[in-house]
Amino acid sequence: MNSHKRMFLIDGMAQIYRAHFAMIKNPLLTKDGRHTSAIFGFMNFLFNLINKENPDYLAVVLDSKEETFRHKIYTEYKATREKMPEELVAQLAPLYEVISHTNIPMLKKSGFEADDIMGTLVKKAEKEDLVTFLVTADKDMMQLVSDKVFMYSPGNSFKPTTIYDREKVKDKWGVGPEGIIDMLALVGDASDNVPGIDGVGPKTALKLINEYKTIESILEHAENAGNKRVQNGLLNGRDLVFLSKELVTIDCEVPIEFHFEEFVRKEMDVK
Repeated sequence: MNSHKRMFLIDGMAQIYRAHFAMIKNPLLTKDGRHTSAIFGFMNFLFNLINKENPDYLAVVLDSKEETFRHKIYTEYKATREKMPEELVAQLAPLYEVISHTNIPMLKKSGFEADDIMGTLVKKAEKEDLVTFLVTADKDMMQLVSDKVFMYSPGNSFKPTTIYDREKVKDKWGVGPEGIIDMLALVGDASDNVPGIDGVGPKTALKLINEYKTIESILEHAENAGNKRVQNGLLNGRDLVFLSKELVTIDCEVPIEFHFEEFVRKEMDVK
């Protein structure tokens, strides 16, 4: 494959939610009262992305309904998230039907998140000399950024689209992609209910990573922490930080069958 070919992988559910809530104050409704904001918003986003970026390869990656391996190791994983609104649930089937007519493949795998599927695709794409853009705003995905992988964080009316390469990741977090897992393991992630270490925020985590390099070394030197709360958090949070590290690490070996040839852009079915 040509190294200049570009593949865009869309975090489907993230963009669907984004489309729905972007119009939450003034939703689009059919004459009989059915909500269509997510359908309209997602498809509008999709067409704009195609027109702007003209990807060679394109796929929409979706989460499955079933619990994942993360829920099995930590029952409180994502437990604080609100249930999907019924008016959004009702739009999923018709939206997937619309997407199917674009001839853009949709991928999902029971027991795995879209992040893991995207990670698996990325690792195989790198071996095929494809340049991949992960269309998502999920900070976890920054761990996948490399010379051939970029995170494409969609903009809106208030901020432009940001494409994260290695340098932009480091500008945002103080660490490169290789440090994101340890950073998030220490800090935690409230949106996914990942615990992290009590008392450790991004600035403290960065200082610890810069000084000790690894989670293991940070824990070995816990008593050297100047802040008492941080010290107690590290001394009492060994199990939590390793649990958090497992939760934020993307599984790049999802057993899913696919062929990159299926992702090649095709003419849409407009009949």
